[in-house]
Amino acid sequence: MGFSSDIMHDFVTKEIRNIYSSYDGWSCTMKETGSGYDSIAVLERRNGGHRECVRVLVSFENTLPVPLPEALTRPERTSDGTPLRFSYAVMVPANADTSSLPAGVKIYTMRSFAFEGKKLIWVKKPVRKEDAVKVAV
Repeated sequence: MGFSSDIMHDFVTKEIRNIYSSYDGWSCTMKETGSGYDSIAVLERRNGGHRECVRVLVSFENTLPVPLPEALTRPERTSDGTPLRFSYAVMVPANADTSSLPAGVKIYTMRSFAFEGKKLIWVKKPVRKEDAVKVAV
């Protein structure tokens, strides 16, 4: 058993790990939300005697669900009695409509995916000029 993901989730997981680096002590676990293609990245670390937990909703939809999933916004309790610092955020493709989100929610924009109108596209890295010259020869 294990978490089965596709290439889209692999790109997003890489982007999340660039923001919340394992070098800083963050461990990342991806969980499916059960609603469509969305997933939740659960990031945890211990920092200065506190346990920090950040949940990031990853959505490939143009408009986000009006009430955010309870699995994202519900804070956890620690079993060992240590204080918990909890927060949550949302990661969406570029040009997605985030107007329905409540104020104060962190919004991360995917660099790998964007919307052109209502169509989701994969944003590729631009070709370097040296590589284009080698191909043309």
